[in-house]
Amino acid sequence: MTLKNTLKSSVAVAALFAIAAPVTAEAGNITNGKTAKLSISGQIVKAISRLDDGASDETYITDGDWTSSRLRWVATSKLSDATTVGGTIEMNIPQSQPASSPNLGSPNADGATGADSAWGIRHQYVYASNKGFGKIYLGQTATASDGSSEASFTGTGIFAGSDGSGYGNSVLFQETTTVSNPQASSVKVSAAITNMDHSGRADVLRYDTPTFMGLKGMMSYRPSQGDVDLQLRYNEKFDDVKVRVRGGYSSYNATATKNYIVSGSMALGHDSGLHMSVAGGVTQLINDGAPNKVNAGHVSSFEAIDTANDGIDDPSFWAVTVGYNTQLMSAGKTAFSINYN
Repeated sequence: MTLKNTLKSSVAVAALFAIAAPVTAEAGNITNGKTAKLSISGQIVKAISRLDDGASDETYITDGDWTSSRLRWVATSKLSDATTVGGTIEMNIPQSQPASSPNLGSPNADGATGADSAWGIRHQYVYASNKGFGKIYLGQTATASDGSSEASFTGTGIFAGSDGSGYGNSVLFQETTTVSNPQASSVKVSAAITNMDHSGRADVLRYDTPTFMGLKGMMSYRPSQGDVDLQLRYNEKFDDVKVRVRGGYSSYNATATKNYIVSGSMALGHDSGLHMSVAGGVTQLINDGAPNKVNAGHVSSFEAIDTANDGIDDPSFWAVTVGYNTQLMSAGKTAFSINYN
């Protein structure tokens, strides 16, 4: 696919991906009596990518980015028919070629990649779940607002989501004003094309309500920052059409750069395989101006535009995806999608 964007000048980034889904494995369960169970599973993600920033190009074999190779341990224990307690540990494993490592180098030069030898903690939490009350999480996991920009029915979500991390996490925009001597900028495609997906994962106290008439609420608190995350989800089906709607909010009391993020997304999927989705959001930055917020010892303002005349606008995004999911062969499903962000 070809992506075009502008950073002082036009630049084209092309990427070709093979292997559209991770390979997952379930190692089995360890049980203790009739109520306690430990499940061990994981996935391996590899891809072939062709990158072209307009000044140089290269082909790489990389690990995943939107999703990555990992191991997980999930413990559950039923206290009653309605109540379950448990916990999850999920680790990103060291990667031989992270998707963020390919470097196209200077124009017309060979690129390079590097290994990532570090283990990374994705999830490490305990929970208690009750059918009538909902679910409480304590520990490192997704904040309540995580994923509110990503409602979709596409089967190619690993490559065609509402952000650019799937195809531009290592590609720098090129300044091509002087065509004979292009210069790499300091901005990656994935940084400029983002879906502002809130706070991701953090150490939180989180509560999810039970689902009622398709509606589900999610709330979390990050004690170390004093920040709050909220999300409302709606999932329902009307005749042949499935509907997903998400709206999220994150406060940032401990940062000196932004006040909050708000975003939302909606997806429609027909039983025929046709689907579409839209997403959008805004990050409200802290600009010096009319005082109405005290933060980190100084007074700042809630400004929706650059009224402080400091050259900094509140960033926003919107994205549209259309596609078709089908099964062309017995080996598995085939998905097509086009995304504009």
